[in-house]
Amino acid sequence: MSIEPTTELPKLGLRERGKLEKRRRIKQAARAVFLDKGYEDATQADVAIGTLFVYAKDKRDLLMMIINDDLDQLNEELAGQPWEGPLIDQLATFFGRRYAYWASEPRLARPAVQETFDFLSRATGQGQETARFYGRRARIGELLESIIAAKQRAGRIGGAHAVADIASLCMTIYLTEVRRWLNDDDPQVDAGVARLRKLLALALSGVQPADGEANA
Repeated sequence: MSIEPTTELPKLGLRERGKLEKRRRIKQAARAVFLDKGYEDATQADVAIGTLFVYAKDKRDLLMMIINDDLDQLNEELAGQPWEGPLIDQLATFFGRRYAYWASEPRLARPAVQETFDFLSRATGQGQETARFYGRRARIGELLESIIAAKQRAGRIGGAHAVADIASLCMTIYLTEVRRWLNDDDPQVDAGVARLRKLLALALSGVQPADGEANA
């Protein structure tokens, strides 16, 4: 459950390299514990790394530490996409990358999505990694809004509704669907994205009768 870095990191001093190495070992140890014991049964104390509390406040923070770097990189890769074609295709690609990431290790993805299902509201009592996760919501919103706004400017979708509202609706559908999908014993990316695409298309088209159809 990781994304290979696409850019070369700048040269770091000994102190910075030491911090990165400690972080890497904590992430590695936490991942191994969660996969071995299961997230619910694991405790923070099971991750026997010195100065652990400097890096993670609680078990949820450890889980967020595992996924945060990957999701940040995923967002940056999405930001560099040309985003051409119909809006529904672009949304399927945007969210499909997340489906592919979550499917790479469902045993970690399930508790991560469950723990962060309150994505659209303000959380309190956060550790630094959990706060970092919630802070990412603004970046995701910006990316979605930029895709939708471009379609409005091009006249490909109507302009009667605010871009932010459309993006929020799409995100809400994704959050509900990805949680349902991950409850499958063996979540398949293609099947999950196909259902998400169907619901997003319904949201974008609406359920009003077409011209010439009788009212229900």
